[in-house]
Amino acid sequence: MTVTAKDIYALGQKYNVAPGFIRAIMVVESDAQECAWRTEVAYRYLWNVHSDSPFRSLKPEEINNEKAPADFPYLPSIGSRNTEWMGQQASWGPMQIMGAVAREHGFRGYFPELCGVIGVQYGTLHLSKLMSRFFDKHGYAGVAAAYNAGSVRFSGGHFENQGYVDKVLNVFRDM
Repeated sequence: MTVTAKDIYALGQKYNVAPGFIRAIMVVESDAQECAWRTEVAYRYLWNVHSDSPFRSLKPEEINNEKAPADFPYLPSIGSRNTEWMGQQASWGPMQIMGAVAREHGFRGYFPELCGVIGVQYGTLHLSKLMSRFFDKHGYAGVAAAYNAGSVRFSGGHFENQGYVDKVLNVFRDM
């Protein structure tokens, strides 16, 4: 299902996020491509779908592994342990929402469903939560930095991911 300007506006209103900022994230993350997805096997923030809390810290031998540890929780009704493992470590849809982040926010569907309006919904929900944490101190720049890196991080007086932040702000400014 195609994500429309009306969808973006409605989600912006629902989650109190500027529609232009949502669109800027979409453009920078995937050029607003709905079917975009990318695995990030070094991604370390995984979600326990049974306890609604982060999964334990990964052991060194589990990092960069395509096979899930035997204790990694999954939803048997929608896939295997390894599918859950890889799905949480992938970024999905126009906002490139991480599967684990979508799970944290309550998504319980098949990961490819995040390639469209559902992914934009969870991405916007995530932006909203980041705005409540970082906007007052760091503005849109800090929210963009946190969306890309999980939190606001500085290096040499700039955001650690300053290039990403600049791209988002430039697109946002042009909206």
